[in-house]
Parts: sequence; structure tokens; C-alpha cells
Amino acid sequence: MRAFVLPLVALAGLVAATEDTCEGPNARIEPPLGAIVVDATGDYDGSYLTVSEGVESLDVATTEVQTIFVMPGVYKEQVLVPALAGALVLQGSTCDAMSYEDNEVTITHAKAQKDLPASVTKGRNDLTSTVRFKASNVTVYNLNIANTAGNVGQAVAATVDGTDYGFYGCYFTGWQDTLYANKGRQLYAQSYVSGAIDFIFGSKAAAWFESCDIESVGRGCITANGRSSEENPSFFVFNDAQVFGSGAKGSAFLGRPLVSVWDATSSTDDVYFREFNNTGAGAATDERVEFSLELKKPVPITEILGEDFESEWWVDTDYL
Repeated sequence: MRAFVLPLVALAGLVAATEDTCEGPNARIEPPLGAIVVDATGDYDGSYLTVSEGVESLDVATTEVQTIFVMPGVYKEQVLVPALAGALVLQGSTCDAMSYEDNEVTITHAKAQKDLPASVTKGRNDLTSTVRFKASNVTVYNLNIANTAGNVGQAVAATVDGTDYGFYGCYFTGWQDTLYANKGRQLYAQSYVSGAIDFIFGSKAAAWFESCDIESVGRGCITANGRSSEENPSFFVFNDAQVFGSGAKGSAFLGRPLVSVWDATSSTDDVYFREFNNTGAGAATDERVEFSLELKKPVPITEILGEDFESEWWVDTDYL
């Protein structure tokens, strides 16, 4: 087991297969019975042309599980998933649900904080998001979510602002603030996240990343966590992750505290950074700062997601 734990930390065009080759137990190319269907081509009978239209058709009052199935395509839009009384499954078409590599659905938009009116003073990061998740008890499978604004400041791909979320085989891309894991229990498994600056960040989420690929594409910190007290349950744990980058050696750091005073004071009073069995060519564990420590045993997933997490509806143990 290889893991690193970050609450407050300071450390150093997928290709789609054709239907002819898309078969097997992990293929998800047909909507399940009763699903809301989104199809950019409009070919599927009774479907919606955009993901937003599909989401808007949800019954916000029902306590039944609802499913949205998204057919292959590139959807250029911002999507808001509102609070719901029941659970939600959001499934993208794929030939292999166990991996992000065969994903056939991309939701993409380009918006940064610089594009917002100066009169907007609250929730500015949230408003840049390509997809904003405000519901709870949600599973998301095989979606690519991108913010293509580039190196122009904060520009979020996905905001997760509910609790009890499972992301499986998903692919998040951006530059700064790609994934806003803001609050609640969150599980990311067999997924990919890329960016340059604070591209996995948040203040109140207890998030577990299982067997994920994390790519730094420019100079900056991978994570920024805003946990500021013992009462705050926020931790970011990366287990069996592959961390790599395309920038110059020494240009990417595992993380920093998400606090406004960090640059001014470099205070490490509340920083908690721990590692267990972190190996590989770029691990460089002998070059850590003095407040970065090695654990004697791994962090149990139950400590982050709860003792009975495996029985939770939103946890798909096939990905663990």
C-alpha cells in the first residue's frame, strides 16, 4: 500500500472504441431501463440534446434512485446538478467502465474567475465550474469533465459540494483548481486528475483517492487543503496513486495549505502531511520538509469514509 495523506499540507482526447468492438461485462453503451437519456445527436428516441436538459428533467422530490445515461459526444456546456431528495447515477457511455481510458463522453467549458463580473463577490470559484454537483448520494461513472480556460487563474472543472459521492473511471482536466472537493465524504477510484496549480483543493471534504492517476502539467502544487482545526473532518488520502508530471524536475509539489496567510507567513502550525511506503523515481522522500513525516502503518479507509463505508449505496467496491 502506498499512500499520502493531506489535510493541511506543504510538501515538496481519449479515443473512443466503436460499437463493433465494444462488448463484455464492463461495457456500458445502452441506457438502463427507465434512465433519462442524453444524446447530442438526437438519434436516441426521447433523449435530451444536452446534459443540462437531462439534469433539469430530474424529479427533485422523489426519493427513488434516478439515472442519467449520456451517449457518446462532446457536450460544451456548464451543468448544475441541484439538491435532490433521492440518489442519482450519472453514467457516461464507455466500452470499459472500470477505466477512464475508454470514456466516450466529455463535458467541457472554458470559464475562469477573470470572466466573471467584478460585482460577483461570492462563490466565484464555484461559478467557473464546468459541472457543479450540489446533490448528495451520487455516483458518477466514466465522464470526462474539462475546464479549458488554461493558465489564466482559477478555473474549475468540477465542484463537489454535497456529500456521499463516488466517482469511478472519471477524467478531470484543467490548469488551476481543476477539482474542487469542497465538503462531505468523497471517493475517487480508477480516475485521472490533471492540472498545475492547486488542482485538487477544498476545505471540508473527507476524500479518498483510490488507484488514481495524478498528472502535474505545470509549475505549482498538486493539492491545497483548507483544514484549519481539529473539528474539521477534511483529509485528502491518496492510496496506490500514480503521480507524474510533464514539467521540469522540482517544479511540482505535492501540496500546500489552502489559507490566505500561507504566502505571507509560511506558518506550519496546523500542517499535517504524512506518507506511507511512498516509492518511485520521483518520490524523493529524503528531501521532505521537516514537518513531513512517515507513518508506521497505512491510514485505513474506514478512518476517512466511515466504519461501514462498504455498505453505503454510493460506494462501488468493484473499484477498490
